[in-house]
Amino acid sequence: MKKILLAAALSVASTALYAQRTPEHPLDIKDARFENLINYLDRWNAGQQPDGVSRMDDEFFISRVKPKERIKDGDYLAVEGVDANRKMCLWVPLDDPTVTWKSLPRYCFEGDNFSLWSYVDIHGNWTSPWFRSTAGISDVAAKNGVKVGCLWSIGWSQSVYTTPWYGYGKESQLMTKVTEKNNDGTFKNAERLVKLLKYYGINGIGVNSEFNSDRESMVRIQDFFRACHQKGKELGWDFQVYWYDGTNDNGQITFDNGLGTHNQRMFGDSQNVTTDMLFFNYNWDSQDLTNTEYKANQMGRSSYDTYAGFDIQGRGLTTPGYGRSWEVLKSKKISVGFWGAHAQSLIHQSATDNGTSDIAIQNAYLQKQELIFSGGNRNPVARPNINNGCNLSNASLKNFHGIAELVSAKSTIQTVPFVSRFNLGNGLKFRNEGEVTFDHKWYNLNTQDLMPTWRWWITDRNDQATTGNLSGLIKADLTFDEAYFGGSCLSLHGNTNFSRVKLFKTLLKVQPTYEFSITYKLTGEDKKNTHAKLFVALKGKTNEYKEIDIPAATKAGEWNTFTATMEELQIPAESEIAMLGIAVENTPDDYNMYVGEMAVRNPAQTFNTLKPEIKETQLLRGRYNALDFKVRYASKEETGDTKYYNDDVDTWYYEILFQEEGQSQMVLTATTSWAGYVIDAPLVSREKNRKARLGVRAVAPDGKMKSDISWSDWLDVPYNNPLTTMVIDKPVVKPNEEFTIKLLDEMADPLAEIKIVDPRTGNTMASVTNSTMIQTKVPTIGLYDLHVKDGKGQETVTRGFVQITPEETGAVPQVTAVTADKENAKTSEEVRWTYTSKDGEGKVSRAIEIRDPQMFMIPGEIQQGKTYTYALWFKIDKFAHDKQGTNLINKNTVADKWPHNNWGDLWVQIRPEWEGRTKHPANEVSFNVMGWEAHDNPNEKMMSTGYSITPRIWNHIAVTQDESGHQVMYFNGKKVAETDFSPCLRRETRNDSRINTSVTANIFIGGGGVYKSGLNGWIDDVQVWDKVLTEDEIAQAMNGYQKDAVPEHLQGYYTFEERTDDSMFPNWGKAAGKDGQVVVMDGSGGENTSNASYKKQSAMNDALGYPGIVGSLEVKTTPTWTLEQATEVGKEGKTATVTYANAGSYSAEVKLMNRWGEASATSAKTVEISEATGIENVNTEVELSVYPNPFAESVNLRFAQGGTYKVNILNAGGMLLQQNVFDAGAGEVANVRINGAKGVYFIQVMKNNKLYKSIKAIKR
Repeated sequence: MKKILLAAALSVASTALYAQRTPEHPLDIKDARFENLINYLDRWNAGQQPDGVSRMDDEFFISRVKPKERIKDGDYLAVEGVDANRKMCLWVPLDDPTVTWKSLPRYCFEGDNFSLWSYVDIHGNWTSPWFRSTAGISDVAAKNGVKVGCLWSIGWSQSVYTTPWYGYGKESQLMTKVTEKNNDGTFKNAERLVKLLKYYGINGIGVNSEFNSDRESMVRIQDFFRACHQKGKELGWDFQVYWYDGTNDNGQITFDNGLGTHNQRMFGDSQNVTTDMLFFNYNWDSQDLTNTEYKANQMGRSSYDTYAGFDIQGRGLTTPGYGRSWEVLKSKKISVGFWGAHAQSLIHQSATDNGTSDIAIQNAYLQKQELIFSGGNRNPVARPNINNGCNLSNASLKNFHGIAELVSAKSTIQTVPFVSRFNLGNGLKFRNEGEVTFDHKWYNLNTQDLMPTWRWWITDRNDQATTGNLSGLIKADLTFDEAYFGGSCLSLHGNTNFSRVKLFKTLLKVQPTYEFSITYKLTGEDKKNTHAKLFVALKGKTNEYKEIDIPAATKAGEWNTFTATMEELQIPAESEIAMLGIAVENTPDDYNMYVGEMAVRNPAQTFNTLKPEIKETQLLRGRYNALDFKVRYASKEETGDTKYYNDDVDTWYYEILFQEEGQSQMVLTATTSWAGYVIDAPLVSREKNRKARLGVRAVAPDGKMKSDISWSDWLDVPYNNPLTTMVIDKPVVKPNEEFTIKLLDEMADPLAEIKIVDPRTGNTMASVTNSTMIQTKVPTIGLYDLHVKDGKGQETVTRGFVQITPEETGAVPQVTAVTADKENAKTSEEVRWTYTSKDGEGKVSRAIEIRDPQMFMIPGEIQQGKTYTYALWFKIDKFAHDKQGTNLINKNTVADKWPHNNWGDLWVQIRPEWEGRTKHPANEVSFNVMGWEAHDNPNEKMMSTGYSITPRIWNHIAVTQDESGHQVMYFNGKKVAETDFSPCLRRETRNDSRINTSVTANIFIGGGGVYKSGLNGWIDDVQVWDKVLTEDEIAQAMNGYQKDAVPEHLQGYYTFEERTDDSMFPNWGKAAGKDGQVVVMDGSGGENTSNASYKKQSAMNDALGYPGIVGSLEVKTTPTWTLEQATEVGKEGKTATVTYANAGSYSAEVKLMNRWGEASATSAKTVEISEATGIENVNTEVELSVYPNPFAESVNLRFAQGGTYKVNILNAGGMLLQQNVFDAGAGEVANVRINGAKGVYFIQVMKNNKLYKSIKAIKR
């Protein structure tokens, strides 16, 4: 048997962490357009969907979590003196870069999972249109007592009138529609709007008011808002209005004057509330706020309903001074508001401090939230001093005082049971009860648990936390490394003498029988001793702690649960618990305790958790190995205006289950919605009998009790989504070496045509029709494209898929035979096993691996002026594009200001799918230079149209420009784009105050940016020329140059063949001494890079480079023998010499391995080993001998003692296959033929009806 394994895994099987900010799978949940939502308002009734929205999809917008009240009586402050009445609004999106997914469930890990709700009162939900919000944010906000909004974003200086003589634009038409009146003068839509918002779980409607209007129209709009407030009171719904303080009462745009006579009607008095959040523009000052306080009080309103705005996109958290500072705001009775920006929250978008991989973003985002809200020490009671100069980088935020300086943390935890599993609502895998039940990345915000109220209020043995003792306190983090449920948990780690971790603010009335429990896992060297106590504090006594030891783990390194009663904690009946936490003491350096659940339960409490009924299933896409589906269910029938919350049916959340016929059932995800959505439910690949069923189960509020599972019928799984992924059996192919390319999808129909084409000549090198595979040879070194045409005539081209490379660079080894020097031998006689092979040894070019946030930095001095060529070989591991794709080449500097710090002199990017004059598929390359002002978009004339990058394949790119702006792009040596761009500029001559011309812009390969992901892959043979290369010169450059034969004009040449001890990579080009290095950007936070710098990284040059270039990296092949029961005598070359101690039939296996891959083979024939002196000389003291073993057809049994023997032959499962009886004399041999397939058998020998001996034998 021969087999070949590739050194590189197929890209489709990659499980590395990448920053897929937008899912790769389609969005299967449809919503209505904004205009349609407005127009269906007067037709809406509960249970009626907007036009174009199905009943199934509407469930993903209906909040099923009843809004929770925050603790008022018994509230207390972590930060002494903070104003408990001040509020906080996040008027930011909760969305992805494409403004498509909002908080809908999806199957990628990266997404906005904002979790510090305890400091927020309003989330304005900037990208959700009026009357519409996804249930992900609505549910988690309701759980935390936070109001959630939607927005009508009206463009700058648009006209909005409700008076017909001004004419009708779109905005005017829609506003007139919303504010229609009945004949009696009442508003037609006020009650219906409030009912609609209540049904879907939306509190506020926001207006980005930068429009022009008139007094009459403004009065009508204001009166409508007031009518809605009144209807809200009647209907028991907290209706709110969020107004950006631009358009005033007269319809004119007036910013930065606070609350006054110009906008007092829009604010409203105590009897006629118009606006609940009046959001001031960003240039407020001390006098504006003072006047606002006075005016609000005069109107009988709280001045905390006005919000001092911060533009966190343009300014971060900096204030301009002159009466505009955090100190000024703290001294005023005004609330805090953040805006920024139009697609994503800048807090989330800027979380690229540690790179753009999904885990890097998520970890940086967690830290960024804690730095912003709890302060730079991530401890709300030990904050830095007030700082007016912080941007959004985590490095800068470590000096920020924190929102905790101005706003108190709030909580809704007032009822038993209380359970938190520290699940943030997304994960790298989905876990249930500590086990991975779905090995897939996922995001579903509505599953987010109640998070710790403070992140992190940790004190020492004296119950103090200061900037001086923080280093001695335990470290607390939310982590995705583990989870008991969902995708994350709490981690307490590090060394401490004593630390008290105050986790949850509560107001829980308890009885002695109630239970306080923790589920935990220890992962340090000591996996048993917890060094920890559970503690509670009671209302009014929050500095007195009731504690109990958490005992040593009974299951080391696994999840353990400890439960204590309130009586054991010495808590009297009717007590009210105000705080829950964990104290740790004398922990070792490697201490790490994962906390997967903390709960307070009443063990006597029962729930009537109703079994949901499946109403509808949709099997969306079936592939050979996976299924995508949606399922809708209801725990109680809804009619008329009736809507049920999960509380009404004693449900916390729903488990979504899946079972393929003949396989075990699986919990794939969870949700609070009454519909589930799953991508990639796993299937066993088979063509027939593809059946599966979908299930749902309700989980009670205590997280323990569950309903029965409601199953669908067995459903026929469609095969309607065939994959077109092609795979090749060798990562490198040599001239005239046979190779095979085939479809990965085992069920796919044959392709109409498969052909291999030389892209430079257009010649077809090989082709086949009506097949799923092609097996061929190519005689000439070069890069060849794979053209695949399906049955519908649709052609797909994979550029450079077949790479024919020189023999000198090595290849995957091949074993052609394994043979022995004899067929029969005696025990202890030497046997020589030998293999024949093609070893595939050689020497190949070296590459360096770049993993975001790393980038290869080249001194910018080597490329001056507008005439140049940049060229390199690169191989992408896997794409994870941000909004504008992935950076390949940049020439810029953090010393410049936005936007030049993000784009600079030139930028070459690998783009996501994009539509300009034509639709461009994903992974085409674009090239832009300074002077191109449409930064978000590529120059369509300078794109590799029709030429896309495929992961795990080496590609060559070259871009050129001359002084006039004539630009050319080459892809694998072929010219693919050419244009003239005369506005091309250079930073040094632009005369722009945002450019720091005293600093040189360096050249970077890889590295992320705003809207752009960093490179994850390998680079080789990087070239920077001070001339424009021709197409022929590009072809020569692709082959590389010897160190002593570098051409003129090649200023920067980085082959990575050499590396200094301090990780510098010498420049072989003409600009001697301008060596390259791998760096990361340190201290960057989104658009502001004023505090950023480049930090050097250790880097190696031992990665395989482009296999078409001979280099110094040795490809050496080594053999590994598998020789069962053999004693090795010696090895020489391709021969292993062995002896065998026991008779039997023996084979040999050899595995050859080198940098390109491995191959193995087993000998076609066996060697038969017999006893050295014949059977008559077998040691007579051995009662029974069986030989040969392993055997081919039969075995010999030698009986030391005479007698009658019954011989039973059993298979590996213990089933009797045959039976023989022998009357044997002492020393006699009997031959037993064993009929059956190869495998394990048991020979059972009976004497006098008793088991005499049992021997395992192997048939080869």
